[in-house]
Amino acid sequence: MTSTATPVRQQHRLYEVDLLRFAAALMVVLLHFTFSQGQLEHDFAPALGAVTQYGYLGVELFFLISGMVVLMSVWGRTTREFVASRISRLYPAFWVAVTLTAATVAIARPPGRNDVTAAQYVANLSMFPQLADIEYVESVYWTLWSEWRFYLILFAFSLLGITERRTHWLLWGWLTTSVALQVLPVPPAAHAALALIVQPQFSHYFIAGMALYLVHRFGFTARLGLLLLACYANAVKETGSRIDERVADGQAPILVVAALVILAIFIVMTLAATGGLRWMRWPVLSELGAMTYPLYLIHFTLGVVAFNAVVPAVHPWLALPLVIAAMCGASWLISAKVEDRVRPALHLAIRRLLRVPPRRMPQQTASTARAADQATAGRT
Repeated sequence: MTSTATPVRQQHRLYEVDLLRFAAALMVVLLHFTFSQGQLEHDFAPALGAVTQYGYLGVELFFLISGMVVLMSVWGRTTREFVASRISRLYPAFWVAVTLTAATVAIARPPGRNDVTAAQYVANLSMFPQLADIEYVESVYWTLWSEWRFYLILFAFSLLGITERRTHWLLWGWLTTSVALQVLPVPPAAHAALALIVQPQFSHYFIAGMALYLVHRFGFTARLGLLLLACYANAVKETGSRIDERVADGQAPILVVAALVILAIFIVMTLAATGGLRWMRWPVLSELGAMTYPLYLIHFTLGVVAFNAVVPAVHPWLALPLVIAAMCGASWLISAKVEDRVRPALHLAIRRLLRVPPRRMPQQTASTARAADQATAGRT
């Protein structure tokens, strides 16, 4: 008898998500180069600012993508496999970026930047300098702290055992807790402790991304659609505080426009999860996806120094795309020459250290995956 089970689509690389990840990085790059707070020798804000001021939403897109692909990464893996994959994925490029930024600051002494001390440099290599009350060498690294707190939730979830049913409970519970922290009079100490893990300002993006992975793996359902709508509503509600941050930096984003951009992000990601963008699955896009993380890490300080170095000889409007292209080239080199060489060795070393057993092949159909989930969950 022929099976009518729906194939599990997570086996195929989503090249369109690589393109979206790169687009998110470019949004942030253009924002920082347009609103450099006087660090660039030319002010692009009067001409580009009305559009690029919404580039901060590239971070929100990053978080939504992260929710989707990191849940995809941990699904069917052990907790130790997850830890090994995250460390080997994030640290090699980060170590290079910290070193390049510290060296650039020491040599070029860009305006508005303090020297990077030896203690600050070493603390940054850990990726958690704030635990020692030390600043990041680059302000954009703050998103990594949010990412690791998201990983902590998935770490705990993987210890319990990830199933479709449990994931629904986690997502609704996480979103409910986030909203409660936003609207209820929680005592300050308790609020601070819970917010550290729950991240009510950004949780809806991680939750929506995880929901979209369920859509991708098991298919779209009314319950997942309702969850996505709730996440979008909370995202719009919380974007007001993000706009206040942008105003403090000299920008003037409009709430309605920001809400529309967020809506576009949700729609495009939903299309990616449901196969609506499968026509964009070009293998070359994996190169863009690979260079995105290094680009995000190195673009600001190195880009500012490069721009100021060439702008006396090159018109600013020509220097801008040239510098962005140079940052992309440097990011590709970090990806191809550092990450591709260091990551496998680091991953293998961590797997051995954690005594990770060989990985089994994933289930082949949505129905069999759901059946396995139910068998694991029992009455949970």
